[in-house]
Order: sequence, then C-alpha cells, then structure tokens
Amino acid sequence: MRRLCAILCLSLIATGLHAQSGKAVRLEFPSEKYSTELQCVLCDTEGVCLLYPTYEADTAISHIIHYDTGLSPVADTSIRIPPHNTYTASAYHDGGLYVLYQEKPKKKKGPGGTLLRWDVRTHRMDTTSVRNLPTDDITRLTALDGTVLFTCPTGKDNSNLFFLPIGQPFARGLFLKDAPSYTIDDFWADTPGQRVVTCANIASGGKDNVIRVCESDLEGNVLSMVDMPDTGAFRFQNARITQVGTDRFLIAGTYQLRKSGTGNTATGVYAVLYGGGVFSEVELFPYEPIKTNQSEVLYLPGRIYRDSAHVAFVTESFYPEYRYSTTYAYGVPTTEPIFMGYRFLNAEVHVFDNQGHLAGKYSFPFDNMLLTNLTSHLSIAFTRSGTLFYYLHGEELVTMLTDSQLNILDPIRSATLFPQTDKESPLVYTTALRPWYEDFYLLSGYRFRNTGSPKTRKPVYFINKLRYQ
Repeated sequence: MRRLCAILCLSLIATGLHAQSGKAVRLEFPSEKYSTELQCVLCDTEGVCLLYPTYEADTAISHIIHYDTGLSPVADTSIRIPPHNTYTASAYHDGGLYVLYQEKPKKKKGPGGTLLRWDVRTHRMDTTSVRNLPTDDITRLTALDGTVLFTCPTGKDNSNLFFLPIGQPFARGLFLKDAPSYTIDDFWADTPGQRVVTCANIASGGKDNVIRVCESDLEGNVLSMVDMPDTGAFRFQNARITQVGTDRFLIAGTYQLRKSGTGNTATGVYAVLYGGGVFSEVELFPYEPIKTNQSEVLYLPGRIYRDSAHVAFVTESFYPEYRYSTTYAYGVPTTEPIFMGYRFLNAEVHVFDNQGHLAGKYSFPFDNMLLTNLTSHLSIAFTRSGTLFYYLHGEELVTMLTDSQLNILDPIRSATLFPQTDKESPLVYTTALRPWYEDFYLLSGYRFRNTGSPKTRKPVYFINKLRYQ
C-alpha cells in the first residue's frame, strides 16, 4: 500500500498532494494592499490570473495580475471600467481571459455591463459595452470561440441560458417555445460542432416535471428540442450532461417513483445516451438502503466528471437535523424543534463507460459533516495514478485513490491543512481546491481572525500550487 503525503511551503501539510519543489508555490495578498474582492482564474498551462478592483471616486479600476505555472509574475495591468460596474464572473478559453461586469448603481444590478477580453499571451485587451443583461446574479460563465455563455435566474425557481457573442452589444436568452417555466440544469458546449446542448427542467418545482434537451447554435438559435421519454412509473428529477463521442452525449441524474415507494428503492440514479434527437434505453440504479433516518434522507445531485474512457456522476445524501427545546407557558411544557443544519451522510459515485453502461459504483462516507447550506462537496479527478476522490471540510482535506474499477489503492485519509498556533485567537480559513493542469491543483482562499472589528481582522488572500503524486 502506497502512502500519499502532501507538503506545502510554510509548513502546510496535507494528504496526497505535493508542492512543486524548487519553485515558489504560495503567494499571499493582504487586503490592506490589494482588496477583499479577489478572484482567481485558472488559465491551464498559461498559468493563473488574479483579479481585484480598486476604487477612485465613482470610478472602479480592474486589476489583472498574470502568473505563470510556477507562480512567478508575468504581467500586471489595469483598466478603468464604467462607473457603478462590478465584477460578476470570469472564464478562460484558449489564451483568452473573459471578465463580465454588471451595472450596480445602488443595491440592485442593472441591465448594462462590460465584457472584457484579455489575451494572456500578448497581454492585449479590448472591452465591449453590453446591454440587455439579466439583473440577477450571473453564474457559470463559459467562454467559447466567439461566444460567452452564462446562466442566470429569471424568476422564482427559474433560470435560463444566455448567449453573448464577442463584440456584440446584446445578450440573448434561450427561448423554448411552449415552456413558460423552466430552469437550466446543465449544458454542454460542443465547440467543434458549433452548438450547445442544454438540459432544461420544465416545471422543475412540481412532480410532473420534464427534462427537455435543446440543441442550439452558438448565438442561441434553437435547432432542435426533444423531451426525455416519459415512462409513467418514475420521473427524472434533474440532469447533468457531458459529451462522450462526436455526436453522442451521456445524461445522468436522479429519478423518483411517481407512486409511493418504500425506502431508497423509490429513488436512484439514471443514465441515458443522447444523440441526433434520439435517446437510448434508460438505465436505472436504485440507491442502497440507508439505515439512519431513512424516511428523511434526500439526495443532492453533484457534478459530472469525465476522461477519455469514463464518466463519473456524484450524488450526496443528507437529512435535516434538529434538536428539541422544551419551553413552559403557564406551567405547560411545549417541545419545539430547532433546525441545526443538514447532516451529510455519504456520496454515491456512479462511473459509466462511453456507452452509458455502469462500470462501477462506490459509496464515499462523510465523517461528522453538519452544514447549514446545501452544496455538493465531493470532487473527482481522473489522474495517471488512478481516480482521486477529495473534498474540503473546514480546515481538513480528505482524499482517497482508486483504480479505474474503483478498487482502493490508497484509503480515505484526512489531514489538517492549517495547524493552529494561537489557541486564544485562532485563524479562520475559507478555502477552495481546484484541478489546474496535468496533476497540479490550486488551493486558494482567505485567512483572517474571527475576533475584533473588520479592520483588525485583516484578511489575507492566498494561493497554493499543489501536485498529486
């Protein structure tokens, strides 16, 4: 059994990840010198870009610092953006850094904005004033050849996919005829095919929802639409999509029986191939029974991961946890539940081949994870050493390595990323770990003291380069 260890500079130790020796692997950015609004964009083998604003009167200045893969500085530039514009989202694609700013004259965002494109190789930039932007928080910005895509809420429990061609002044939303209420579960941009395949969840808040697969060009013109087959016995609750061939896509999600079922046999994971407007036969994989609070267990769909031969779909089980408090009114006791958070139990990982058949599944347990927000935690990376499972929980990094058949090569290990040296005034860390390129990862986030006023906390943004081996 191999033992994996991780060493970062400044005595930072973790499991399974190594700092690159002989080069700077950690950078720090104190808030008093930079900002508390830093954003870090991974640019593949071109390095990493750090974005932050500074303000002069009513004008904002957007700063971009470019570092190479060794975290050595390459370029430092800045540009004035229109008044009341604020950073919204960013993405990297083929040598270009794309940054979208939205108007925010007061508390609410307006329909105007600015799209910035910065060439990380030549360090040239250009900007385009944009109108007709949605006024909610933009998420998941993706850049392609000539087009920027993003999703955004369009009302209560609804969202849409928007297309913003480079150099054009208007953003255009996807229009699905006869579908007044829907949300975008996922989309896949097929750059060589010059199209976008979108999974829209029609009437997603009800028990009669339908997953509609829509193909469009890169400007948002709908080419075809088809609904996933309605079996009558069960419904598809959500969908994640990835490309597995030239004209073939794998869609996976969770399903639920329409009629009342018993335990976890009533729900599970489905997988189906899609291509050319046609679906293959749907395969169903019921969840394994969970003993703890089984009637209250819910499932959160996570991301879908792929390499050249496999696709992994992650779902996480949890249940709401309460403690009970007894109060007395006129001598009469009353017991009331107090919500404590969501108790995460485990992550179910289903691995498929490119034909949509199940190649293996694994249940990854969570250790004492009680959270107040519903977000997916477990990530997967297909490496040269095997399939790496990892997640962050507070200041702990948890990892596990398996082969392609999910046989364990290195067991679940947990390590403290940031040992505390001051027990009276401990540091607080907010962190994110993202795959970068090859077997390299980037750990980033803030550290600050959780005592005193905001001025005395002095948050520091940091980035660490790590390598898995």
